[in-house]
Amino acid sequence: MAGQLSALVVMPTERRGGLIPCLTRSTVQVRTASTCHEAAEVLRHDPTVRIVLTDLYLSDGTWVDVLRRAGGSPGSPRVVVCPRLADERLWAQVLEAGAFDILVEPYHEPEVARILDAAALPLPAVAAVD
Repeated sequence: MAGQLSALVVMPTERRGGLIPCLTRSTVQVRTASTCHEAAEVLRHDPTVRIVLTDLYLSDGTWVDVLRRAGGSPGSPRVVVCPRLADERLWAQVLEAGAFDILVEPYHEPEVARILDAAALPLPAVAAVD
């Protein structure tokens, strides 16, 4: 992973244990939040956050709330949903809503790095249609 990437992990403290070590070993600068409200505050004040990794359910909302708040933040970071279990239906919902991907527990460092690398790539330019 080239350069310092900044990520926000939005999960209760007890759920972060498997993910944080993978991120820090990948030289990702990690910010944390436990609720949608805390995530909104971080995103409002730190436009350097490029990726948000969020739990499916939080005490004050869901991944959808985090996705909405990320979309309205200055840096417009990409959102990766991190459920304990996932199926094709959840994956389709996540992608249709505009999130970047899903990362399911247990977290494997090569998979975490692959998703972070892909999410950190710039958005492709879209040609105007006449």
